[in-house]
Formats: sequence, C-alpha cells, structure tokens
Amino acid sequence: MLSLIETLTGFAAIMLMLSLLVKTLTSVIKNQWDYYSDNLEHEVKRLVLQTTGKTWDAILENPATSPQVKSIAKDIHWERLGEEFLTPAHLSWFLKELDANARINDLESRLKIHMANVKYTFQMRMKNLAMAAGVGLCLLCNINAFTIWKSLYTDQQLRATFSGSYADKATKLADAQAGGSSPATPAKPADEPNTKPTKSELDAQLKGFRENMQGFLTDVSFGVGRIWREECMILNDNERRACQKEQREKAAKVKYYSRCVLYCQALAAAEKLDSGKQKPAKDAADATWAAEEKAETEFNLAEDAKKAQSAPGILMYEFFGCLLTGILVSIGAPYWHDILQALSSLRSTPAPAKAKV
Repeated sequence: MLSLIETLTGFAAIMLMLSLLVKTLTSVIKNQWDYYSDNLEHEVKRLVLQTTGKTWDAILENPATSPQVKSIAKDIHWERLGEEFLTPAHLSWFLKELDANARINDLESRLKIHMANVKYTFQMRMKNLAMAAGVGLCLLCNINAFTIWKSLYTDQQLRATFSGSYADKATKLADAQAGGSSPATPAKPADEPNTKPTKSELDAQLKGFRENMQGFLTDVSFGVGRIWREECMILNDNERRACQKEQREKAAKVKYYSRCVLYCQALAAAEKLDSGKQKPAKDAADATWAAEEKAETEFNLAEDAKKAQSAPGILMYEFFGCLLTGILVSIGAPYWHDILQALSSLRSTPAPAKAKV
C-alpha cells in the first residue's frame, strides 16, 4: 500500500512540475499574441453595431463622420484598454460622437454583457491554448505517462526520490508561481490579460521556461524521449532486427572491455597483497566478474523482450502515452498541487498502532 501511495505521490509531483511548465509556456504564447485585445475590439464593435445600427467600418467611411472622430477611432490602442476605461460615461460620449442617433439607453447593462463575453471568450481561448500547449509539448518531447508510472512503480529508489525531495521541490515552485515570485514568471503585469509586458520581462520569462524545461527533461529522463533515442526505429522487420543485433553487439563489446579492464585491475591489486590475502581478493574479483556477467545476461534478455515490440507498436504506445500525458497536464497545476498535498499528508500520517490484547 505504501509503494502505491509513493508512486501516486511521485507521479503527481511530475505532473505538477509539467503543468507549471505548460502554464509558463501558455503565458509566453499569450504575451506574444494578444488574444484579449482581439476579443475586446470585437465586442466593442458589436456594441457599436447594436447601438447605431451601423458597422464600425461603415461609420468611419461615412463622409458625414467628423475627421476628429475618425482620428480618435483609428488611433485606439486596444491592447491598452481595460475595464476602467470602458465605462458607460466614456462610451456614451464616444457612441454619440460616432452617431448622434445612437441608442444608448441601458448602456451599463449592455456593457456588462459584452465585458462578460470578453472574459468568457478569453478564458476559453486560454483553456484551449493550454490543452494545445500541453499536448504539443508532450508529443514533441515524447513525455509518456505510462512509462513514468511504470518506472516509478518498479524502481524503489526512483519512487522514493520523486515522492520525497522532488515532490517538495514541485510544491515550493507551485507556491512560488502562485505568489508571483518564481523566476519562470517574473513579469507580474503579464498576469493581467490586457497588459503587454516589456521585452525584458518576456525574455526573462522565456529564459526561465527554457531552464526549467531542461531541468525537467534531465530529472525525468526515464519517461522522456524513447522515440528520439531509438536507433532502430525501422518499419521493415528484417532491417530492424539487423540494426538491433548490430547495436547489441557493439554495446556488448564495450561492456565486455570495461569489465575486463576492471577485472585485470582487481587481479593486479590482489598480486600486490600478502600471500594470505591474495586468494580471497582473487576470489572476490572472480565473484564480481560472475555477478556482472549474470546481470549483463539478464539485462540483455530484458532488452530483447523490449525490442521485440514492432516499430508501429512502439509508435502507437508512445503516441497515446504522450496524448494522455498532455490531457492530464492540461487539467491545471492547482489540481495536481491539491492532489500532491493530499497524498503527501497521507504518506506522512503514521499507521495506527495495533491494540494490545
């Protein structure tokens, strides 16, 4: 039961870290392409159409429209506008300037509806963008949740590391990002949808993302990039088997040479010992050689079983694993943070003492 809890904790920590990276990537993309301003411009122009009965372009092309109004309308910087500027008082004056017959009754209610549409559309765009960024990142880097889970569940040392120190690291980073003090998200104004960060803030954010992404790929290398490391990803069965055989032979020669060097060094060291200690030292070297040979044989058998999987099978396994990872990551960092907190508290809770009879 404890191993399962530790596996879940480590898995949640990895998903949390990846979710934070996707959140940062989404923020970078959002800052490069201003989605909020597009939605704001669209809704204001809809409001103009509803109150005047004329489209924005038709009003500006109308010769009766004063040059001053045309100049004001053309010089609007939508990315700088916020809710504090789009008030009923400001808009009623602007609409009257555009068309003296504009119907501005109940403008406050209309404006609330349009601003609600702006926020809803922006939030949906951000959710879709986060989904696309998560799936794209996992597919590009070949981050496979199936492999991550299997590695954590079968490797006790790996499981202990990721359910302990790595989980604490992910939690601290999530808390730092939530408080706006993380290097990955240094630009506080970037959190505002209608505020454009400076170039230095964007560069710092992008640099933080690259550094954190590189650290993640290094830490979680056991579940990343199998396709990119696969040297014999050939669809033709005969060519793939020949490639795999050649790679195994090369690896076996390198390992055999390395074992021989270590064995010869151990024997040479044993020859320098006293006569009474030489035999035990040589026996230890022989035992080490035998143990390494046995481990090498078991490893080769495991590798043969793994490489027996066809290339299409590997591609399908990795594709659906990465797709699932992207979907899980796009759920959001707060979700994984809550799960990690709950699992960590459950893991640290001592088992109840047995009642004495």
